[in-house]
Amino acid sequence: MTALIISTCVLYSLWLLPKSTIKIPQLMGFLAWISQAIICYHSLFDANGWKLTLVNAVLLVSWLSVMIVFWYKLTSLWVKLPLVFFVLLSLIIIYFNLLSEPIDYKRFSWQLDLHISLSMLAYSILVVATLFALSLYSHIKMIKNKPFSVGSGLVPIVEEEKKLFQLVFLGWLVLTTSLLSGVIFIENFMQQHLGHKVVFSLLAWLVFGSIILARLTRGLRGEKLIVTTIFGMLFLALGYLGSKIVIEFIL
Repeated sequence: MTALIISTCVLYSLWLLPKSTIKIPQLMGFLAWISQAIICYHSLFDANGWKLTLVNAVLLVSWLSVMIVFWYKLTSLWVKLPLVFFVLLSLIIIYFNLLSEPIDYKRFSWQLDLHISLSMLAYSILVVATLFALSLYSHIKMIKNKPFSVGSGLVPIVEEEKKLFQLVFLGWLVLTTSLLSGVIFIENFMQQHLGHKVVFSLLAWLVFGSIILARLTRGLRGEKLIVTTIFGMLFLALGYLGSKIVIEFIL
């Protein structure tokens, strides 16, 4: 496992290099993603069930996020660099056992396995959407600070906005199915300290839904699209990561 963790860190670092430095950064990233998949499997599952710690959750979400990056062919460092940072941070914590997290083994029914998987996928897609929104913001600011010329980056910005909307729409759909599966399959969520998680998840669902509605009816774009996306992700992060931090490190 040590060699696998080290090789994953090295490969992800090579993935960040520009093509002028290394000819095949995408291949390095894909190999790193495969290595991380093996680590995720060994970290998240064993004979006792799921090991749902905060670090393992970050490791899984970052792995799924990298998958989304490959699927949408995103190359911006604004997207790749934060993901690699959280991958490396979680791997370092796992390797050195820096956090004495209580291992909360869970064996679930297939219905709850489905709910967890959908939730993690929704978080991952919307994390990528948020990072891509930051990338788009930096692109807009860069163009505003340049002297205007015909075709000075306007078409790429329009295409990036379309891609951002696609990510938000896909993430909202998966989040919708996740919330519905939770309503159907989870009982007594208040006794499980899940009340505030549900509230923040619903707020995030409403925010992302409002983005979709405004985009379809009023053509929402530019900085309003970016800021609203970030606010939606903040609600979602407060719902999940906030609950994990409170339950594992405070309660």
